[in-house]
Amino acid sequence: MLWVHLPYSQNQNAIKRVENQIVQANEYSDVEYFDRYDSDKSYYIIHATKDDKKQYAVFDDKAKFIKSYSEDVVDQQVCIDDFINRYNVEPDKVTIGYENEIFVYSLMYQGKDSLIYAFYGIDTGDFVKAYRIDNG
Repeated sequence: MLWVHLPYSQNQNAIKRVENQIVQANEYSDVEYFDRYDSDKSYYIIHATKDDKKQYAVFDDKAKFIKSYSEDVVDQQVCIDDFINRYNVEPDKVTIGYENEIFVYSLMYQGKDSLIYAFYGIDTGDFVKAYRIDNG
C-alpha cells in the first residue's frame, strides 16, 4: 500500500511548475538547484547554466527576476565552521537563501532548547545576521 501526503505532494508539484516556467522563460539549462525560500517574502532560487555560465538567480513569488550572481562562491564548510565556533553546535541544514538583498548560506540548528538561523554571504562567507530562539 502506498501512502502519499497530499499537501506535500501538491506543494512539490507547484514548485516544479514554477521551476519549469522559470527555466523556459529564462533559457536555463543544467539546473543543479531549485527551491522556494521563505524569509520576510517568498523567493525562488535557482542554480543553473545560462549563456554558458553557472549562476545563482533569485525570483519573486510571481517568478519575476530579481537578481543573479555568477562569481565564485565560498565553500560552505567555512560557514559551517564559523557556525560551530559561534554556537557550539553543528547546523542541521544548510541551504541557499536570499537575505538583505544578497545570496546567502542559510544555516539552521534545531535543538531541544533552541532554534538558530544564521546567514553568511555566499561570496565571502562573511557573517550577515542570525536569529536565536531559546526555550525556557
